[in-house]
Amino acid sequence: MPDAPMTSDRFFLRTPDAQRMHVRLIGPADGEPWLVLHGGPGSGCSDAMAGWFDHERHRVVMPDQRGAGRSTPAGGLRRNNVGALLADLEQLRRTLGIERWGVVGGSWGAALALAYAAQCPDAVAALVLRGTFLTGRDDVFALFAPRHGRRRMLQCVKPRGERLPDPRARLLTVSRLLQSGTTVQKWNTAAAWRASEQALLGLSPRLHCRRQSRRGLDAAVNKYRIQAHYLRNRARLGKPALLQAARRIAARGLPVTVLHGRADAVCRPANALRLQAAMPGARLEWVAGGHLASGVMRDALAAAIRAAGWQR
Repeated sequence: MPDAPMTSDRFFLRTPDAQRMHVRLIGPADGEPWLVLHGGPGSGCSDAMAGWFDHERHRVVMPDQRGAGRSTPAGGLRRNNVGALLADLEQLRRTLGIERWGVVGGSWGAALALAYAAQCPDAVAALVLRGTFLTGRDDVFALFAPRHGRRRMLQCVKPRGERLPDPRARLLTVSRLLQSGTTVQKWNTAAAWRASEQALLGLSPRLHCRRQSRRGLDAAVNKYRIQAHYLRNRARLGKPALLQAARRIAARGLPVTVLHGRADAVCRPANALRLQAAMPGARLEWVAGGHLASGVMRDALAAAIRAAGWQR
């Protein structure tokens, strides 16, 4: 990939309902446009995502979804739903004067990419999906089952004397604490969720929450508040709706690449097989890695984006 200097710009897009969506632009204005949809929900776009692209060839558009990253109000749940997120993307596309763009998304971002391509098919030229989260009840509750390090999180956030007999009860309790708990409860819940998430991803845990900055803890609370909000409602999508969206996308012949890590412990490899069954024309590539877009998965993303180029 060329080592050309990276041109970058940032701005805030104000939505009709007074949200401010942070957007980062990278690459030439006349480059092949690509929209990046981050995961989480609530995570925001990271600088590492820019590394998937050729900065001489691609115009990269990286928005932070409502309440996520640098968007404001931070952690806000008002009108934070899939319909609003899709409307934000269309407003962004029109504002930038882009007719069609490629869309790349990972995890939750892949689910949102499917919903967007099904709703706005004329705006999407190609899809690249990594580690797709299909928002099914089983997908959501598996994250809160007492395994893969989640037991530690659940023990940390469980209110004294309260029994949490199933994953749904645990998720509802976490969501309630992040929204209406005391400041300390919010910090402890977010820090415990983050530590459990890192264990699930095979990462080294960060320092205990008491040794982290208040700013960092507040950012974690905002992220997981949004994530819990979407997970408890299965994003108002659910697996049947996303698979139906995939079938509509397939019927239009849209180029789709599905990347999935063989060792993905967050979004099960079975999800990729379900997508392939719904989109027989999609190219499915198994990657020798886990859920994160690093290492061999990063290389696979960069190759898939290069191969998906189109004539605008």
